[in-house]
Order: sequence, then C-alpha cells, then structure tokens
Amino acid sequence: MIYLGLLLFACAILYAETGDESATLTSSVERRNLEPLIKPVWEHVITWTYDLDDAGAETQAININGILLKVVIDIPITTTTVTTSQVLIKDNGDHTIFDSGEQAENATYVFSLYEPLSGTIDISIEPSAAAGTNGSTPVVTIRGI
Repeated sequence: MIYLGLLLFACAILYAETGDESATLTSSVERRNLEPLIKPVWEHVITWTYDLDDAGAETQAININGILLKVVIDIPITTTTVTTSQVLIKDNGDHTIFDSGEQAENATYVFSLYEPLSGTIDISIEPSAAAGTNGSTPVVTIRGI
C-alpha cells in the first residue's frame, strides 16, 4: 500500500511538471526575393498558448538569414495578479542576443535592435506564474531585413 501511494505521488509530480504550453510560428513573411527594388523585409509571428496552470518556458526555433530590427511583445492580461513575462532570443550559437527583462502583463513592448543573424535562432518566453482562469496567449513579432 505504501508503494502504491509513492507511485501515485511520483506520477502526480511528473504530470505537474509536463505542462501543455506550446509555441507556434503563426505567420512568416519573406519578401526579399519578391521585391528587389524596395527595401526587403521579413517578419515572423510566434504565438504561445498557455492554459490556466502552465508557467513553464517554451521555445520556438526559426531559421533566419538577415538583420533583426524590431521585436514586438504582446503580453495579455491574466487572472493571476502581477504576472510578468520574459522573452529571450538566442542566436545559432546559443548565445543570448536579446533579453526583454521581466515585463508586466496587459501591455505591448517594442524594442529596436540591429542584430545580424544566420541560421536557426531560438525565441523563448517564460511567464512568472500561471495565467489563471482564462489562460494566456502571448505573441512575439520579429521583423528585419
């Protein structure tokens, strides 16, 4: 009976640590080949989905060859008070090239950069707490040339 209790406890811990948060590349625009006479632009939009009890970091990999100019972070309101989120971008060598710092919920943040990139980069977001009743869908848009 003790072993059954320990087994159930271990399963509960493992289930709690495997959240069902996810990241999805929801939009990707590449215009460098189509518009040679005007300024070439690319844009990628990543949407994360967190349900009411998720609070883990989630990463989306994107292949880029260009210069990162803008990072736009939309952090929705949650039912958990004083929730913050932090966005990190790492280059193909796994070096952090952008760190938003802890940003408050229910706001949009815009950052200007000039960062040449080549290869696969990782964009991750980490909320400080679970979103609560309605869950959360933060969105990060990156643009460049």
